[in-house]
Amino acid sequence: MRLARLVSYGTLGVLLAAGAAQIDFWPLSAYKLFSAARTDTTTSTQLVATLQDGSRAVVGRGSDPVLGPTQRFLPRLAGAAPAARDTMLTLWLEQGGVDPADVRGVRTERVRQVVDPVTLTWTETARDLVWESDPAAGWAG
Repeated sequence: MRLARLVSYGTLGVLLAAGAAQIDFWPLSAYKLFSAARTDTTTSTQLVATLQDGSRAVVGRGSDPVLGPTQRFLPRLAGAAPAARDTMLTLWLEQGGVDPADVRGVRTERVRQVVDPVTLTWTETARDLVWESDPAAGWAG
């Protein structure tokens, strides 16, 4: 009987500790399932193209069926192999309606926004550079 309690309480303790520590290692789980904490602030990564005329174009805003789901790969862009990075950027630019031939450079920026609780409009509070294509080499796309 004592062993059964020890196993039961020990198992329950390990499961609760895994959830509290946010461990996702099978068979333990952080119990995230399909939701995330929703607060009044959000942080996202955006792809920004600098065009030949000096203007900037944010690529992938909105609910594009290709760009929306693949935006999560933007933070990995800096560590990607050059050939893979050029392929990803070319596809993102074309899907976003930007001609790669008109692009002088690309960069990824981390954008923080906060929502107004009354009007429910998002306001940008910070924008930081994460990665930028080599200006000396130019855009390879």
